[in-house]
Amino acid sequence: MKRLAIFIVASILAVVVFGATSAVLAETFTYLPPGDLKGESWRGRVDYFVYLPDMRFPVEKTPAYANSQVYGNGGIWGPGGRECDEVNYSYPFQDTFCERRDSIRSNNPLCPDWGHQGQDIRPPTCEGNKHWAVAVEGGTITGIGEISVKLIGDSEIRHRYLHLEPSSIRVWVGKRVEKGERIGKISDWFGGESTTY
Repeated sequence: MKRLAIFIVASILAVVVFGATSAVLAETFTYLPPGDLKGESWRGRVDYFVYLPDMRFPVEKTPAYANSQVYGNGGIWGPGGRECDEVNYSYPFQDTFCERRDSIRSNNPLCPDWGHQGQDIRPPTCEGNKHWAVAVEGGTITGIGEISVKLIGDSEIRHRYLHLEPSSIRVWVGKRVEKGERIGKISDWFGGESTTY
């Protein structure tokens, strides 16, 4: 009877601790709506459709932070500061799809104006060649360029991973990957130059 009472108390404590932790995490994570772009950008895409419902987050370990590498602290059009400033490694998640980038000249048909065709995601810490990018779904690696790895998912959606450390890339063209499989480590690699992590 005594063991049963201890088990019940331990179980209640575990539920309370887990519930409290979940509540803290739920309160900590925030995001801005799609299309809400930072800085003097073009119009964003307001789109709530879920294109890949079972998608795995592309950074192996969290927390990770979606926000602008161009308009954030340390970015070329940012407010100043440094790339590793705490504000870049905090919530809320910020959309960067369709964000204005001078290097992007082709029209993205999904954007109201020309714009960035991806989402900037920072790893858990401002350290290069430490955190893994992983396959968001099962599929086949179809290309490895100077700054990108391309994955065609089983859903037929094309995924591109940019700025991975070249020496850490674990995949090759034609390789079948499963959801969550490591692709390469997040870095600031930009073809001989550097960008932000």
